[in-house]
Amino acid sequence: MPTTYIPTIVNDEAHSDGIWDVAWSKHTNLVISGSEDGKVKCWDGATGELKFELEGHAMGVISVDVSQDGTRLASSSVDSNIRIWDLEQNGKLTQSIIAAPVESWKIKFSSDGQHIATGSHNGDIHIYSVETGEKVKSLPTKNKFLMCVAYSPDGKYLAGGAEDGTIYVFNIETDQLAHTLSGHAMTVRSLCFASDSKTLISGSDDKCVHVYDVEHGQLASSLTGHSDWVLCVAANPDISKQQIVSCSSDKKIKVWDLGLRSVLETHEVHSDQVWGVAWNPEGTKLVSGSDDKSLKWFASSGSS
Repeated sequence: MPTTYIPTIVNDEAHSDGIWDVAWSKHTNLVISGSEDGKVKCWDGATGELKFELEGHAMGVISVDVSQDGTRLASSSVDSNIRIWDLEQNGKLTQSIIAAPVESWKIKFSSDGQHIATGSHNGDIHIYSVETGEKVKSLPTKNKFLMCVAYSPDGKYLAGGAEDGTIYVFNIETDQLAHTLSGHAMTVRSLCFASDSKTLISGSDDKCVHVYDVEHGQLASSLTGHSDWVLCVAANPDISKQQIVSCSSDKKIKVWDLGLRSVLETHEVHSDQVWGVAWNPEGTKLVSGSDDKSLKWFASSGSS
């Protein structure tokens, strides 16, 4: 029987404005939410209780990401500022990186936690040092806005998704472009690698979720079912489950079986578009954040 995810915790007023991204940390077990209200909030992953709130961004928070060891949090904002926070010290600010306007959008930590990558309006992927805040390098593409980025867990690949539907995959060891992946007809808004580091998942405004074989640079499958823009995709960290989750402007959350290439279940718990969804490190729980200002938790019926 496929695992089903049951709604558990509901926080209908998590922020005073729409929630644009969510993340779930290892070890510290915190759910992180970033909002249009300019705030980053850290919640107890088990109870949903607010642990601490991070202020400093002057405008809406576009993106939040947590390092693989769960100790550091990065946030990016419409104010062109990237901030690094120490989750082991109640979110103490450790670094503030000023990017040029529209040179920082969605951000991701490298697998070793030493760098942060972000897409930009001119198509470059900018890579910054977490320690110094300095820009280490830029990887150029074809001058189309890169809306999202993703590192493979093994640190080999860095992918960027563009507004024209193209996905660029770089080999980080050589800084060379490994693959240019086509298939999407519209903007790619979200990218993630499965834990095998060989499978890349994308979500697009064309309403499709694509699954790519990164080693061979090929489209493996196209998953359809959303009726509006796919805003976020996330792969279950437990590779044995072969699951991904997507959320959309259609207000729905879908859990997919990669093996069967079909949707397992659809959740309609939000009253506005759902911008962010994230798994807990064990792959037994989910959290979603929406323009309706709410956070919703889901737990696997098969989890202990």
